[in-house]
Amino acid sequence: MEKISFQPLISTFSDNSALYNQWYNEGEIKYGNLDAHIFANWMVEVVEPIVKAIAVFNDSPEKIHEVVKALYLESLKLIGSGVAIRYKDEYKEAWLLMAHMPNLAVKFPLKTISLLHDVLLNLEVHAPEKVIEWCKLVANSSSEIKTIEDFKIVGRIYAWKCGLAHLRIRLKDDFAGLSESLQQTIIKTIDSSSNANQIFENPWSENKTKFEGVQGGFKGMTGFFEEPPVLAQMGEYIFATDSKSSYALFADQFGKVLLPAETVDAEDIALNSKRITNLEKWLGRDNNEIDTTVISSVVTTRDTLIFTLQNSYFIYLYSLGNA
Repeated sequence: MEKISFQPLISTFSDNSALYNQWYNEGEIKYGNLDAHIFANWMVEVVEPIVKAIAVFNDSPEKIHEVVKALYLESLKLIGSGVAIRYKDEYKEAWLLMAHMPNLAVKFPLKTISLLHDVLLNLEVHAPEKVIEWCKLVANSSSEIKTIEDFKIVGRIYAWKCGLAHLRIRLKDDFAGLSESLQQTIIKTIDSSSNANQIFENPWSENKTKFEGVQGGFKGMTGFFEEPPVLAQMGEYIFATDSKSSYALFADQFGKVLLPAETVDAEDIALNSKRITNLEKWLGRDNNEIDTTVISSVVTTRDTLIFTLQNSYFIYLYSLGNA
């Protein structure tokens, strides 16, 4: 800890050294030997900048100790579990957001950390390559984030922007509850040409028919399905199944997500699936590029065409524009 230079943090550790030593020892009992060098670097590179930022809001030793305690104990968990070692850059970038939002870190340190970790866990599952991008998006809006509720909503909106398509259906109402200045910041950060009412309404950015890629894949190659799947629309949701596993499909301009749908019977999905022999109504001349004789199921919505093929583990998506 000799590399720490911020005096209030040094004082917190020295004035409460017995406590911090006890917590460190308990961490070693729980997680095994902790790498002291890694832990010390985390204190210097991550915790110290956060404490410097929160001290501007409240520099009382009691408040600093309260925040440092939360950061210290959570740091022990991250490093002891190996998460902050395997994903050091991602967690470092995420935690340093608290230095951009000291107003939240000083009032709700544990809640802020918990929200950060929730987003990171979701991104690691569905869009691991977008974690740093999400952090940068939040940092760009941090000056307008005034409350913990603002942070929840902004975090969800930018997680959607980074590929978590299943979040879009709830964001219109969330967005409406934000301040006008924060709304404008988000619109500018997303770089959207749509007005506020359209951002979350339309799944696709262009008003034309376009191939939007695939989702799914063979389970043995980090995909989802053991057999070629079929699709069905049931209620307002689209489901896919290979008879062994069932998923709900969400897709839009920013990403495609399959979420486990364990309560939906695979047989019901198969019984509700529909086939079609001609896609000309939706794809026009592009219809000729697809061998419709091997289409195993089709779902069409106002703005999306989705289908599966008999010999493929993938789900194919076309945007149909926004009517």
